[in-house]
Amino acid sequence: MKGSRRTLRRARSWRWEPPGVDATVADDLAQQRWAEARTKAITWAMGVAADPRVIYLDTETTGFGPRAEIVDIAVVSAAGEVVLESLVQPTRRIPADATAIHGITNADVKHAPAWCDLYEDLQRALAGRRIIVYNVIFDRQMVNQACDRYALAAPAADWECAMRKYAGFYGNWDPGKRWYRFQKLERAVLAFGSEPGGHRAAADAVACRAVVLGMAATVPPTPATSPSTALDAKRPWPISGEQDAVISGDDQRAVPTQSPSPQQQPLDAYTRWAQSVLEFVELLDAIPGDLRERPGACGTWSVRELVAHCAGWEWEAARRLRLIAADPTLPDAVYKVDGFNAASVAARARQDWSRTLDELAKASNTLAKAARAIPDDPRTLEWLVGRAADFEEHTAGLRRWIVETATPAHDGQAWVMK
Repeated sequence: MKGSRRTLRRARSWRWEPPGVDATVADDLAQQRWAEARTKAITWAMGVAADPRVIYLDTETTGFGPRAEIVDIAVVSAAGEVVLESLVQPTRRIPADATAIHGITNADVKHAPAWCDLYEDLQRALAGRRIIVYNVIFDRQMVNQACDRYALAAPAADWECAMRKYAGFYGNWDPGKRWYRFQKLERAVLAFGSEPGGHRAAADAVACRAVVLGMAATVPPTPATSPSTALDAKRPWPISGEQDAVISGDDQRAVPTQSPSPQQQPLDAYTRWAQSVLEFVELLDAIPGDLRERPGACGTWSVRELVAHCAGWEWEAARRLRLIAADPTLPDAVYKVDGFNAASVAARARQDWSRTLDELAKASNTLAKAARAIPDDPRTLEWLVGRAADFEEHTAGLRRWIVETATPAHDGQAWVMK
């Protein structure tokens, strides 16, 4: 090879290229992916529109980053009434470029209340609520920073992002981010015939509500019937239907579809189990990475160990149902539950978070196939109902742990569950 190294390095023929994808197949998959994302967004919006706990929040600030401060905040109820609206006096002057966006000057906030003076009213408005924000990462961070500045606890509530949901609804794919491009609020609200908020907190909160209600009033796309529409799967979570749900790297939640025939599978038990799995996985997305290994999420277990425990039982349920399918006379198994739990967690002690979550997905997918193979066997119903009850119990317990853990003492900053 002496004397040929430069030639080999420069030769394009030595560069591996991935195989090409048929344009028709790629387009079909893209359309199916968008249909799933759009359906999810519509379903989420319908749930938000029907939830009386919902409020819409928006802020205007002095800029971006850790030193930015809120200068305008508003909270709007689910019915569209302004619950709270106030200018906020920052500790620093408002930069000219920020004023150029929202129009709020230093003179406007000269006699406005400080954040600590508004805190009690804001606490009452947000306590126990489901907060919908257009770009939740920014506004939640601004609220947390304001509370930290005055050594106050951040409001404990559920935060959700309408901007991300609308991105899936709108469907402009970004291959770099592996998700749909975010759309500006003023553009999103125009799509539903409403007026933009003009970068003032109350008007933007009302505009956010209009976007959510607009999505909720949209008819979901008709699901594709071709069996080739659910092929690619990095993390295939099972759902109620003939095919498995697909959760790729850009979208980690799946949309339940209707079963093609009640005779093909025990719809009620299967659907309850599938929905309990999805709810559990959605809750996992709200947990910061530095809390995934913290003990106490379930007894002495961390969140990752809890996921490992669930994966162990999903595998066991799938294994038993496949054995029953091979031999219907197989007697029921008797378990030493505590020993099985300990062994399941210990066997996965060296797995990281991603690998453990992937194993849960694979185990649930395997259980889905095993359950559909013998839908009429009463033991299928028993396993599905039992697994559903286990996920529901752990989801409820994990929610309580999240609320208890969300304190200002955590890294000097409170975090709030979605």
